[in-house]
Amino acid sequence: MRAELTFKGGLFSGVRDALAAPQLDEAISPWFEHAVDETLRDEMTSAFDHGSRDAELDLQRAAYLIICSRLAVPWQPPASNAHHPLFTRILYRFECGWRKHAIKRHRDVLSKLPSIDEFPDWMVRVVQSHASNVGHPLFSFLKHKAAYAQLREFLYQETPFDILFGDILALMLPGIYDAPKRELLSNFWDEMGRGNLALMHRNLRLDMMAALDMLPDSHIAELENFCVQELALANHYLLTAVHRNRLAELIGALLATETMVPGRLQCQIDGWRRVGLADESMTYLLEHTVVDIGHADGWMNGVVKPVLAATPQVLPDIVLGVLRRLELAGDICDVMHSSFSAGEVEERAALALN
Repeated sequence: MRAELTFKGGLFSGVRDALAAPQLDEAISPWFEHAVDETLRDEMTSAFDHGSRDAELDLQRAAYLIICSRLAVPWQPPASNAHHPLFTRILYRFECGWRKHAIKRHRDVLSKLPSIDEFPDWMVRVVQSHASNVGHPLFSFLKHKAAYAQLREFLYQETPFDILFGDILALMLPGIYDAPKRELLSNFWDEMGRGNLALMHRNLRLDMMAALDMLPDSHIAELENFCVQELALANHYLLTAVHRNRLAELIGALLATETMVPGRLQCQIDGWRRVGLADESMTYLLEHTVVDIGHADGWMNGVVKPVLAATPQVLPDIVLGVLRRLELAGDICDVMHSSFSAGEVEERAALALN
């Protein structure tokens, strides 16, 4: 007699159970698949049509877990069943619905696109003037006022994206050639510590997490600790990386990332120094203030311009990638600044100590 999966409600819970189920084909019933499809549809309606953060959080957790399962090696959890058609269907429907919602939000800008010649200057203006850039009050707060627990929480919340950045770059490599591939490989080589194992950016990130007493696998083991805004940002990169027809959008998102990062990181570094963290414990942050300056210029001239010259029809996707990345980053800045201003992190830290 087969052991059928039960559905307790919530897409994330159903996905987590199905990913770990032995002999999934035998455990899935038509009723279970129907329940998953129905829940996915209802949560997407609640999240994207009615603005429910709870529904979006459940969706983002489920999508992130599926993608991480697909990136995991088979001898580590949660790799079991990751490529089953059930999860492919969930990711496809979620990504398409979420993207459709984003296009609707940005339709005014997308209807008045810059020309290809105008795009570089347009992109710099949009990024530099965006509310999520270094001028957001969050970064002044991190630099001048944030307590240790608040700086730690900010770094912790960024883990779902940061820890997988090298994998995102690697997923972009197939099918890209010539100058864009050279720039991607240069970026990837920096990510790999230019051949030095100790300087690989993922290892530097893990070193800083260890210094701050964070679990190395917190992005999976503590998935339910991350806010919806951080998971949404990570999922935007991951979904556009695993869906090949979204590659141009990912190129735009990374262009915005590389253009913006250094100034924001310097505020964190200054804040950490103010609360007494030694520079050797934050090599991860210090390294990015150096290498990302070159990456911003290289990404525009080595990747974006050649891609647009060869295939100008992808300009709307690149612009959408820039806009979505900025919007998602802005959401994070707003919610983190609000949380820190309200003292929520200190309250949690005090409860943990007691």
